[in-house]
Amino acid sequence: MNSLEETRAALQQALALEELSVADERVIPYGLQIVVTDNRHKTAVNIYSGKKGISITVGGAASPLKDRVEKIANDLVFGRAADGNPPGFEGVPDFDNRWIGSDESGKGDFFGPLVIAAVMVDVATAAALSASGVRDSKLLSDEKVKALAPRIREICNGRFAQVEITPAKYNVLYQRFRAEGKNLNHLLAWAHASAIEEVLTLAPCRFALVDKFADESLIRSRLFVKGREITLVQAPKAEKNVAVAAASILARERFLHWIELFREQYKMDFPKGASAAVTDAARTFAQRYGKNCLSNVAKLHFKTADELY
Repeated sequence: MNSLEETRAALQQALALEELSVADERVIPYGLQIVVTDNRHKTAVNIYSGKKGISITVGGAASPLKDRVEKIANDLVFGRAADGNPPGFEGVPDFDNRWIGSDESGKGDFFGPLVIAAVMVDVATAAALSASGVRDSKLLSDEKVKALAPRIREICNGRFAQVEITPAKYNVLYQRFRAEGKNLNHLLAWAHASAIEEVLTLAPCRFALVDKFADESLIRSRLFVKGREITLVQAPKAEKNVAVAAASILARERFLHWIELFREQYKMDFPKGASAAVTDAARTFAQRYGKNCLSNVAKLHFKTADELY
């Protein structure tokens, strides 16, 4: 957000996504003032432009409306670097405040699929996601993940993609990559690139952010093979960026949905992770359905599979 007008427009969009509207607007010294309403109450918001950049203050006495507007305003500017860029894009030149975040779920789980999601945001949708409570899925309960996922799909309608690699497909791909002298990071890069590519077919975008798990050239080369020109950033703890956090929630929800479906189909629990409880569940599954069927529900390169033989 490089100007008062850009900030006002982004804030107005973020407010609209929360079913709030602007009832009035006027110029004030060093900035703009807008009056926000929920059709019952009103509160004034001042947007200032100074030497330290854009700042937003919400006036009036304490009220539920003021609390809502303050959260939206804070999320609009929270976590941005001195150059105005969101986390992960600090110092990236020509950043246009429109970006894709991608993340995966199931990588560390013996049972279940590998799911990668990618979400495209701009300033307004990023603010709306933050205002809705979107955070890294690892910080949220399963129930909260399930509740937030529909909200993310609503806010980012037509700007997200999910790639689910079932255990059966995962095992085939893993062996194929190993035969080519490649490892799990190459498979992850292929999956992230697939999700990002799918979003790019829906809408144009010049920037993408992925949590750092390997050399970023692995993902970039996959995208460039398809002629995609994009500035790709891999950063540690990228989930602090709301687009990546949203992607992590969508991916986790899809993973949890799979676990629930197969719990019902096979009439047994599939514990998460790769613990002793997971090994016990794998033994139970093999006894009931045969070891040959284990590839339909589990990632066989885990040491857990070796412990069964």
